[in-house]
Amino acid sequence: MALERRLFERKRTVLIEESMDRLEFLVEERSMAEVLKVLLPRILPASWVLDENYFIRPHEGKSDLKRSIPKKLKGFAQHKEQTTGFIIQDQDSNDCRQLKQELVALCKANQAPNIKFLVRIVCHELEAWYLGDMKAIQAVFPRFNPARHLKKSLFRLPDTCQNPKTRLKDIVGDYQQIATAQMIAPYIDIEHNRSESFRQFVSGIRKFITAKR
Repeated sequence: MALERRLFERKRTVLIEESMDRLEFLVEERSMAEVLKVLLPRILPASWVLDENYFIRPHEGKSDLKRSIPKKLKGFAQHKEQTTGFIIQDQDSNDCRQLKQELVALCKANQAPNIKFLVRIVCHELEAWYLGDMKAIQAVFPRFNPARHLKKSLFRLPDTCQNPKTRLKDIVGDYQQIATAQMIAPYIDIEHNRSESFRQFVSGIRKFITAKR
């Protein structure tokens, strides 16, 4: 019985590996990559493993990401498995809808039959996701008082903040982008975040996974 069970589990594992798709997360910069390294294992089912069937590709800013997309999609076309690319970029001062349309058009122009893609825009910067979870900020910066800032409409709706990085620096003082990303990511509550762009990011991944079941 034990031998039969081991053979069954081995066969089941092989079938899963053969049918498993591949996820590619193309991100604008390293700080986002550091955040996703922590968040994605909490969003994706356990069968998805970093650097085995999903990958995070940081870039050196918007221009580098935009130049990279056609090359990356052509490379994904060579994969045997179905590949889904998630393109994640900060809005900054751009028009959110126009920026998304441009990235979608770029992806469609270089899309192969075995490639799907999903574009998500962060409003306005990654730091808006942090402001959407002030308890996470407090966990990293203990002197920070969430109650004081939640009284302000700007922080109740973090996606409306035009310069969240600057705002966060003003609030916490000593702010280092990559170090903060690494420290704050473990404390971010993926179920309760006031940033709409964060919620759209999480729901987009979950909808894709649900559709594949």
